[in-house]
Amino acid sequence: MLESIALICSKLNSIAPNILNGLFLNTDLKNNLSLIKDKITNKDFNYVLENLQKNCLLMQFMKVCPIPDYYIEKNFVKIRKEILNQTYKLNIDKNHINFLISLSMQCFLNEYIYGQSKDEIEKIKKIDERIKNNLKENKEISDLDILCLLCYEPLTNFSWSNKVKFSDKLKEIFKLHLNQNEIEIQISKSIKSISKVEDRISIKVKKQYEENPYPRWENLGLSIEPREIKEVINDNDLNLDLKKITNSESPEILIAGCGTGQHAITTASKYQKSKILALDLSFKSLSYAKRKANELKINNIDFIQGDILDLESIDRKFDIIESVGVLHHMDNPFKGWKILTSCLNKDSLMLIGLYSEKARQHIKEIKNKINKIKLQSNYKNIIKFRKDLIENNDNHLNYIKSSPDFYTVSGVRDLLFHVQEHRFTISKIKEYLDKLGLIFLGFEDQLVKEKFKEIYSNKIDLYNLDKWEEYEKNNPRTFAGMYQFWCKKID
Repeated sequence: MLESIALICSKLNSIAPNILNGLFLNTDLKNNLSLIKDKITNKDFNYVLENLQKNCLLMQFMKVCPIPDYYIEKNFVKIRKEILNQTYKLNIDKNHINFLISLSMQCFLNEYIYGQSKDEIEKIKKIDERIKNNLKENKEISDLDILCLLCYEPLTNFSWSNKVKFSDKLKEIFKLHLNQNEIEIQISKSIKSISKVEDRISIKVKKQYEENPYPRWENLGLSIEPREIKEVINDNDLNLDLKKITNSESPEILIAGCGTGQHAITTASKYQKSKILALDLSFKSLSYAKRKANELKINNIDFIQGDILDLESIDRKFDIIESVGVLHHMDNPFKGWKILTSCLNKDSLMLIGLYSEKARQHIKEIKNKINKIKLQSNYKNIIKFRKDLIENNDNHLNYIKSSPDFYTVSGVRDLLFHVQEHRFTISKIKEYLDKLGLIFLGFEDQLVKEKFKEIYSNKIDLYNLDKWEEYEKNNPRTFAGMYQFWCKKID
């Protein structure tokens, strides 16, 4: 049961709302959370935690991905504060330990986006001192003390993290906080670079993702069985003669800007006998990606550090190149795209993902405000700015608050504080395709295409960017995620 829940939770963006609906409609979650007040009696508090702990779907959901719901968040903030108060007074019920484990894992996964009040900071310090003193005096360290602190900060922030002997109850916590970090440190030493990053914007982007690898993820639904390129591509309903694409038995695939590995690992599991080169600027993101690939026993990916601008130095050609959510963070997206195009084999395909100008107008306005006040992208500022957005009742901000990225620190930084962002129109994409000698083959998102066909029933319209431009004009949120589309060199 729990394994199937973890698989369900792995595709956060698409089905998290369904999981949340299930929690609210089919469990007593809302009734329990409604009892959480700013001031709550011990009796009510214990009753709530006891019932939340019985909610298996909630407990597992908390462990595998950040929960993108502000109603749950604001109640978890209150629950966490009361847990801290009771732990501080040595009054917390030991029977709640499983809920504390799930809550501490949720806070780790959302990168402690809930923030801390001055009162909480003081109590955290006191509990931290209590643990240190107990260690000095060889006294038993309470699991509840540790879990309470881990609802506020990662284990690596505490000086005693490598001195405490963890009970069996906390083994999964230890693995999440310490083992993974140590493994990634070792992995980073083995990752090779193609060249030193020298581009001004690339250096800034690299710094951002070294500080906040994005996205942080735990589970991933993989293809059941890898297939040949033509079988996989056939599912995408592209404007393409399958006889005219590469038929390599062992396709060479480049993931240009692989981040923390979700894209590369999914692709590696999808294409039969494929050899993947996964490139990224950030060592920390690559270390995360390689750790996850090792955990999932995916061994056909070569992770390498470097800049797209330096790709030609490796002198390799690829049967497929995929670069989603990357080019728009470069100083000159066209230059990056041109270099990727030069790395394509004959009869080969390219998947590109770019931000939409129309779909990101609300984000553009917020970013302009951030830039105007010259707000630095540190943890404190991100938490404070996010809190201000939450308390702002402007309906225009609802798109931001409903984004899954709004519920992790790295997500908010990527969404609103990114050091570089270009946005595209379909006209601009057409212009770039023409200049690069590429032909548009079709968009990737099947749901978007189905909605498009409700208006444009002629199949050839699917491949007509003028029709898509018209459609987007009337439906500006169509590409809220990104334009994701396939293209190839003109024969």
